[in-house]
Amino acid sequence: MSQATAAPETSEQTQLTKLGSTIRGKLQFMDYLVRAAVADVDRFHEETDAGTRIFIKQLIEMHASNLAIECENMRLVGELCNTLESIINGGTGSLYNHHGHSGDAP
Repeated sequence: MSQATAAPETSEQTQLTKLGSTIRGKLQFMDYLVRAAVADVDRFHEETDAGTRIFIKQLIEMHASNLAIECENMRLVGELCNTLESIINGGTGSLYNHHGHSGDAP
């Protein structure tokens, strides 16, 4: 196999590995935010001190805001799908239609 043929495969694999790692990291962070928000909601309901309730409410709002931002940044999943499509189809055809469903489905 020539270097010209091997280089794109290596580049695609590097991009795929990088995207996969980034997505896993973002999902782990989102998991943390969800767990923290749910735990803080429980704390909020149990707390009797008004000042502490205000603080916990602000924490929950912060978690919700960060989750919303992370959801907007998940365009990386689309990039991953495009990279996978490029790898398996050699840049031709479409693995996913515009609704994100497999093109093979009836």
